[in-house]
Amino acid sequence: MDFKKMLANDRVKTYLLKARYGIEKESHRIDFSGNLAKTDHPKSIKLKDDHPYIQRDFSETQMELITPVSDTLEGLFNYLAAIHDVTYRSMDENEMLWPLSMPPQLPEKEEDIAIAKLKNVRDFRYRQNLSQSYGRRKQMVSGIHFNFEFGEELIQVLFSLQSEIKDYQQFKAEIYLKVTRNYLHNRWLITYFYGASPISEKNFFEYHSLNGAVRSIRGSKYGYVNSDEVKVSYSSIQNYLSDLSLMVKRGLLSEEKEFYAPVRLRGGHHFSDLEDHGVQYIELRNID
Repeated sequence: MDFKKMLANDRVKTYLLKARYGIEKESHRIDFSGNLAKTDHPKSIKLKDDHPYIQRDFSETQMELITPVSDTLEGLFNYLAAIHDVTYRSMDENEMLWPLSMPPQLPEKEEDIAIAKLKNVRDFRYRQNLSQSYGRRKQMVSGIHFNFEFGEELIQVLFSLQSEIKDYQQFKAEIYLKVTRNYLHNRWLITYFYGASPISEKNFFEYHSLNGAVRSIRGSKYGYVNSDEVKVSYSSIQNYLSDLSLMVKRGLLSEEKEFYAPVRLRGGHHFSDLEDHGVQYIELRNID
C-alpha cells in the first residue's frame, strides 16, 4: 500500500493537519530546599483516586496532570496551564513542582520514599509490586506522555482511496501500526532532540555511576524501562495483544499496563479497550 501517494492526493490535503491531542505530565511536589515534600497529596483534590485531571502516580509526592483531549495544540496547552494553576492553588504555599524528569534529591533510605496512599487496594498493591521489581528510586523518574490521534476524516478518506483492506477498523489499525514502527525505528532522533535528563540528583544511584555524556538517563537502562526479556511485536494487533498477554503469563509483567515501551497502542483508558474497540490513538512515552 503506497501511503505516500495516498497522502499526496488532493482529497487528503484538507485533513492532513487535523488531529486530537492529550498530555499526561508527571511532576514531584518539593519544598523550597529541593527535597521531596513530606505532606500528603492536597486534600482539596484527593476526593477520589481517579480524579479526571490531577492524580498520583507511583509516589505520594508524584502528581500526574492529565489534560482533556483537544482538537488544537493551543487548546491543549491552555488546558495544561489551567490544570497547573489549580494544582498550585491546592498545594501547600511552601511547595512547588519539580520541573525535571529525573527526581530531586531522594532520601538515603529507599523505604522513606512514600508510595501513593491510594484507597483502591489493587492500585496500592500494584505499586508495591513495582517497588519490589524495580526499586522505589527508579519509580521516582517522571516524564511526559503525549497522546496522539489522527482526525477521523483523514482516516476515512485514506480508506476510500485503497481497496486492499476491506475492514475499516483493520485499516485504521494498520495506519497506527505503521506510524508506531516508524517511530520506534527513529526514536533515537527524539532522544537526540528532546533528551533532557543528563544528570541525577543525590541518592538516585545506589550502586551504579555513569561514564561519559548522557542525554536521557530516563530513556536508558538506568531509567524507567522493562527488562530486556520483555519483547512485544508491532507487526499486527493480534501479535501485540498476544505478546503482552504472554509477558504477563511468564511473570515478566505484573499487568499489561506495566509495559513501558517508547510508544503504546491505546484503545481507551484500559488495556482491554484495545481488543474491544481497536486502536484509537498512540501514546508516546519517551519524552523527557
